Amino acid sequence: MPILILGMPRSGTTLVEQILSSHPDVAAGGELAFWGERAAGFRTESGNIDRAWVEAAAREYRALLTDISPTARRVTDKRPQNFHYVALIHAVFPRARIIHCRRHPVDTCLSIYFQSFARRMDFAYDRADLLSFYRQYSRLMAHWRDVLPADRLFEVQYEELVADRELWTRRMIEFCGLDWDEACLHSERNQRPLRTASVWQARQPVYGTSVARWRHYEPWLGPLRSLLLSTA
Repeated sequence: MPILILGMPRSGTTLVEQILSSHPDVAAGGELAFWGERAAGFRTESGNIDRAWVEAAAREYRALLTDISPTARRVTDKRPQNFHYVALIHAVFPRARIIHCRRHPVDTCLSIYFQSFARRMDFAYDRADLLSFYRQYSRLMAHWRDVLPADRLFEVQYEELVADRELWTRRMIEFCGLDWDEACLHSERNQRPLRTASVWQARQPVYGTSVARWRHYEPWLGPLRSLLLSTA
């Protein structure tokens, strides 16, 4: 069964994958491009979901996860941008668990703005573009929250996770249908290969110094200042 970890970039997705993949029954898939590459062909000419596409996608995705780990009970797919494809993922794998990582909106946007990504993201280099993208992401996730079964979508707030790591780790493990394992509380010991902008942070014990980091840059928030109103 796949575990989809998604949200905005820089929202804690790497940390969540590190925690979950510390469990002996979970293998880390990292950022898989599968859904973005295949999403374009899902509709028939009449506009319905193509059942042949669903069957092929299920078969190919299972093969991909099996290649990552033939023995794991769960395999993670930590691609933040998969929030675009939640409906397709649920249609193909209705039992898949989806974990939505959330973080203070201004901290999220500033962290994106400061980061030099290996793969260009067009919205990441202008504060007004970031604001627009964040609002559309937030609107879309609100829709998924309304229509998905409650036992298929679990939301993790980064600030709450770092404040009470054990509580939220236990909740995530339970949501994924797994027995508790103490290794999940020591994700910094997880030495799996990492290909992410957060590689240095993922090797550290969980820390809270990135919480409310935006306050250091308050005079220069520009258009992002409007996001503070939604968190007041």
